[in-house]
Amino acid sequence: MSRATNRSSHASESRGRSSGRSRGRRLDVTTALAVLLPLLTAGTLLAVRPDEATPAARTPAATPLTRSVAICPGGGSEVALTSGTDAAGTTSYDLGGREGEADVEPGSVATVSGDGPFVARTEGDLAAGLVAGRFDTPLAAAECRAPSPDLWFTGVGAGARHRSVLELVNPDAGPAVVDATLYGVSGVVDAPELRGVAVPARGVVRLPLAEIVPRVDELALHVTTSRGRVAASIHDRQQELGTGGEAEDWLPAQAEPATSNLLLGTVTGSGARNLVLLNPGEDETRATIRLVSPDAVFSPAGLEEVVLAPQSVTRVSLGEVLTAADVKGVTGLLVDAPAPITATLRSYVGRDLSHAVAGTPVSAATTVLAPPGDKRLELAGADASGRVAVVARAADGEVLADKTVKVRAGRGFTVRVPRATAVLTVTPTGTGIIGALVANDGAKVAVVRLRQLVTSGLVADVRPGLP
Repeated sequence: MSRATNRSSHASESRGRSSGRSRGRRLDVTTALAVLLPLLTAGTLLAVRPDEATPAARTPAATPLTRSVAICPGGGSEVALTSGTDAAGTTSYDLGGREGEADVEPGSVATVSGDGPFVARTEGDLAAGLVAGRFDTPLAAAECRAPSPDLWFTGVGAGARHRSVLELVNPDAGPAVVDATLYGVSGVVDAPELRGVAVPARGVVRLPLAEIVPRVDELALHVTTSRGRVAASIHDRQQELGTGGEAEDWLPAQAEPATSNLLLGTVTGSGARNLVLLNPGEDETRATIRLVSPDAVFSPAGLEEVVLAPQSVTRVSLGEVLTAADVKGVTGLLVDAPAPITATLRSYVGRDLSHAVAGTPVSAATTVLAPPGDKRLELAGADASGRVAVVARAADGEVLADKTVKVRAGRGFTVRVPRATAVLTVTPTGTGIIGALVANDGAKVAVVRLRQLVTSGLVADVRPGLP
């Protein structure tokens, strides 16, 4: 009995010690959790700030433009300069590698002679109003404008009869890179030579399309700048094989595809007139073509809707339509489509090449330099009834004509201006308007679009972000 009692006693003591150790371990874990969990919860709550609202996005603020760059493509003719505002001043320039300065005043014209691209760098009040123009001989008008990162050229050529050269001008001290997408009648054209084009600092690159990607179909070019700043231009040439006849012009760019494209600057006389359309979208669309006249905007008989394949170029011959007896007085075309497209009317009449490209609305006073020859101002696209004041000046600033035209939606308007006009100021009131100045010097024609003056810049709203 005594041995059994002793064994029982030892077993009880052993269980007691084991139970004590287990309770001790459970107590240690519980104590640790009781201390750590509140600390973790407090830390999590401190990291979350529900009462701190996220700053709302703010649009960039407008500020007066005090520095600008204007670029004219290369050529052998002189460059004309004026101020589209009340400001006068001096602009520094680089013309074909030669640097200089020019004094510019409102209403009058200053000229600079030299070969090659022209780059004007302007500071101060004159920066918001500097207007430049270049007119070649035989008559052709080149648009001078600020660098743009995104431009569309519709109706370029890369064949023996129709050839285009893409000119890229870099005004800055650092290199720039340009990518160009080429569209044809069957879709996007594989042209690796047009991708990643390096333009050296303050340099110029010319890309003859007929040598890079020779083709006989109609083409369109989308030029984007991925690094730096570049001004892109297209020099266009039409040649009659076997006759030696040849004509040149500058093909203006369209800022972006649009569902409504108003093209002003039709040419009279016998010859070829081709409307070139680009559908850059991935779906098929249809375009409706109407004619703009002083009486109405109307659809001519026999001209059906045009089917535009995706990412493709389509050409529509309008030679018979625009020379028909019942369409006299037509001043432009209105091309509408459900999806955004680009459009150019290329005319080869009397062995002269000219282009009418979709314009943009002007809602404030703007100034354009006038080419030589007889001139007329074409206006259309008014969004409401209003008035347009037109002031024509000679090169020395003398006022030659001062007219006011009443305009309304759904009609075109023609304003004759004196032949000696060198500067034209157009001021719409009560409506926006699209316009083009058409000059005729003998059998040669040049079309200069009205553009809104850029008088302010945008300053981004920059604030500290979260760490």
